[in-house]
Amino acid sequence: MATAANALRDRLEGFNAQQFPAGVDRAATAVLGRVGFDQSTYFSDASPAQLEALRKKLEGTSERDTLEAMKRLVALVSSGTDVSALFPSVVKNVVSSNMEVKRLVYMFLIHYADVEPDTILLSINAFQRDMKGPNPLIRASALRVMSSIRVKVISQLVKMAIKAAVIDSSPYVRKTAAHAISKLHAVDGELHDELVDMVAALLNDSSVLVLGSAIATFDEVCPDRFDLIHPVFRKLCHLLADLDEWGQTYAVRLLTRYARTQFVDPDPAAVEA
Repeated sequence: MATAANALRDRLEGFNAQQFPAGVDRAATAVLGRVGFDQSTYFSDASPAQLEALRKKLEGTSERDTLEAMKRLVALVSSGTDVSALFPSVVKNVVSSNMEVKRLVYMFLIHYADVEPDTILLSINAFQRDMKGPNPLIRASALRVMSSIRVKVISQLVKMAIKAAVIDSSPYVRKTAAHAISKLHAVDGELHDELVDMVAALLNDSSVLVLGSAIATFDEVCPDRFDLIHPVFRKLCHLLADLDEWGQTYAVRLLTRYARTQFVDPDPAAVEA
């Protein structure tokens, strides 16, 4: 039980101050406090009868019951319990006006997007609306769900969502756009050129929160397009120390490859030899 609680806490604490712009981290912290991770009952095993009770709460009209059901479901997911049978009941709540419910619903949908792609497609319009909402956490979550639906038929819709996210005012949403590019590229390689243009835009971003993810996406989508690195090389060197640990790892690897392929050997004797 304690292990499951810690796993869920670690998952949500990914939304921390290092990843979010000012203000959004406080919202994530508020979710942590309200969900009630110290209540071990959320992490106990669920019987078929209990799952049916959760289904009724999810399909009911009480926001309080829906929130309680979503807390229970996300806790069960974090403990490795398969609750995909409740997916249709959860996806209906993506239109909820309650931000706490919506955040938990998106966490659930991101986890099961690959398992239930046909069902989740029914809510694609809701995701598109949330992409235009005022909350950057919800915009990012909507994009994560859309890009996790590995169905080629919606590639154009996902591409348009990513294109909007690349120029979003929130660094966290732009960071999410970088990860979404990699996912879409794996689903539809025909969009390669357009996605490379988006990678180039993210590499020119001024936020270190975005740059680490942009570099990782560059490595996956267009690792040999060093022409995209030429104009940002000095900036990457200057901001290297400000990137997070993973971003620094990707950046050092990229800069090393760039130096080995683009710089002239400083030792003329070695060149002549």
